[in-house]
Amino acid sequence: MRRTLYGLLPVMALAAAPALAQSGPIKIGVVLPYAPPFEIYSKSMEIAMKMAIEEVGGAIAGRKLELIIENDENKPPQAIAKFKKLVGSDKVDIVLGGLASNLAIPIHQEAVAAQQPTIIINAGAGLITGKNCSPWVVRVSFSNDQIIRDSGAWLFKKGYKTAFGMAADYAGGREIIDIFKREFEKAGGKMVGEAYPPFSTKDFGPYLAQAKAAKPDIVYVFFPGGMGIQYVIEYDKFGLKGQIPLTGPAWTVGPLFIGKQGKSAVGFLGPINYVPTLDNPVNKKFVEEFRKRSGGRDPDEVTINGYDAIHMIAIGLKSIGGKTGDKKAMMEAIRKATYDGPRGPMRIDPKTNNIVQNIYMIEVKDVGGKPTHVVLDTIKNVQDPPSGCNM
Repeated sequence: MRRTLYGLLPVMALAAAPALAQSGPIKIGVVLPYAPPFEIYSKSMEIAMKMAIEEVGGAIAGRKLELIIENDENKPPQAIAKFKKLVGSDKVDIVLGGLASNLAIPIHQEAVAAQQPTIIINAGAGLITGKNCSPWVVRVSFSNDQIIRDSGAWLFKKGYKTAFGMAADYAGGREIIDIFKREFEKAGGKMVGEAYPPFSTKDFGPYLAQAKAAKPDIVYVFFPGGMGIQYVIEYDKFGLKGQIPLTGPAWTVGPLFIGKQGKSAVGFLGPINYVPTLDNPVNKKFVEEFRKRSGGRDPDEVTINGYDAIHMIAIGLKSIGGKTGDKKAMMEAIRKATYDGPRGPMRIDPKTNNIVQNIYMIEVKDVGGKPTHVVLDTIKNVQDPPSGCNM
């Protein structure tokens, strides 16, 4: 019967399609890795995205906002397959994905090829909004360069002259150390060694021995997910914490991990785009509500990206009456959105499609017997140079 109806009324079906597309739900496809070491981020981001949808009223111009979430298992081929399913089978209006650089790069490539509106919700690989930038892809999280760039000179001015770099062995980890090395040495510092443990590392001892032997003033690190918990604790047990300060992007000691790291995290210095201790009313409300929904956990620097992405989509779509039929117009509306969120003011740079935001230099301090992120400096409205971007 269904096939017959299509056959009998082809003209009516075609004529009705645009109207249905504008009156049905606005479909937001999401590709997240519910697999080590990122599953904890994905679960928190899902909570925050659903919060944001409720906060904007659950609909835009009378059209329900519908989340369709897929698991890429932290495997690039799966990220591609799930992206294609969302676009081809589910007919989503926009895709959110790319929690790590190894996943974001293939999603970015697919989005450009399909001319599919897409938001990168965490990965920091520079080429996404650099030489491979596209009008079809915006990033609401950060670029690695944006987060890391100012920390090299900042740490050098603090009196640290030599550094040893260490990060997880993947594209994002290596890029982070490369950026820090460039800026630290530009400021007058010297890198005295580097090491890249694989995701499968069970014992950091050999790598810590390598760092100790180099006798640096600081060790600059990045390890995502559970790796960060393990690394910081082992660094302390190895006896390095009292000898060589631990620094790096503060994702390694993010809110999801600092409780388990405990006193081992105290003293960590570094840059980040969000911590739950930011002192503004929007953030205080966000933290309070997230805690209610997450069993008392604090939101983290990854969670906030999914939350803010939904708000940016809502702001953009409201400006065009919730219409999604014209993909270019929809993407342009999102690119023009401005938003004061929990992490502060944010907007999309039209020259790169990367977010413009504040970067916070923090130190983990013992506050009332609890390791706490304390903001030392705020670098306002940080944006990337075009870096080869030509849209």
